[in-house]
Amino acid sequence: MIKLTVLLDERKNRILYELDNYEKVSVTQLAKKFGVTTETIRRDLDALESEYKLKRIHGGAIKVSFDRQEPSHIKKRNVYREEKQRIGRKAASLINDNDIITIDTGTTTCEILYYIKDKKNLTILLNTVAGLNILIDLKNKGVFDGKIIFLGGEINADQLSCVGPISENILKNFYVDKSFIGVGGVSLQNGLTGYDVNEANLSKMIMENSKEVIIVADHSKIGVRNFYKIEDIENVNVIVSDVETPNEWSNSLNEYGIDWIKA
Repeated sequence: MIKLTVLLDERKNRILYELDNYEKVSVTQLAKKFGVTTETIRRDLDALESEYKLKRIHGGAIKVSFDRQEPSHIKKRNVYREEKQRIGRKAASLINDNDIITIDTGTTTCEILYYIKDKKNLTILLNTVAGLNILIDLKNKGVFDGKIIFLGGEINADQLSCVGPISENILKNFYVDKSFIGVGGVSLQNGLTGYDVNEANLSKMIMENSKEVIIVADHSKIGVRNFYKIEDIENVNVIVSDVETPNEWSNSLNEYGIDWIKA
């Protein structure tokens, strides 16, 4: 079998994909798999470590772990930032003029807001303080055309969001065209999961009040299960990610009628 040398960007993405599946990668095995030298792989791993995407160990690398506690919004913002920006841009392309949408809490969902400048007459509901600041800035600059409805409530300072009964009571009065949901993990067996019960409850309600549910998740969330369940995967319409559909997911996604879009 002829081995083809994998280009740098693809190689780095595939290294991260290997880490997501196996938690640990070997320099020697990666070099053989990608048809490059071990020195090339070492440079790749060093570069990925400088981007906080993995941790180097002797002979290879291991996956970056945030343990069971969700890292703060500020810490998460720069993790897989380029991938999140691509996902945000692709997800924004699904928004049409005059849409009423909900933006869920998360660093990936916030990236969507930077790519809506060409959309007209939007109504955006959101419970993320970080997202609210982005929209206010765009509004003041005259590049956002639409209404902003903030789902106030108890402030989660770490996640820069509002959650809890007050937010839920406000949300129950609204029905939207599309909701963009951020998750801690998404898998076929365990569905959509998150770290916090209040965030999970609000995300579930957002989904229930939406005609179309769009999940935005970078590759580190695929196949992952967190502590709190948000919803079953069959209640999703679209998944936007930075990687291709996992092979073992294809049949189930077709059965559920879920579109997978690679950013």
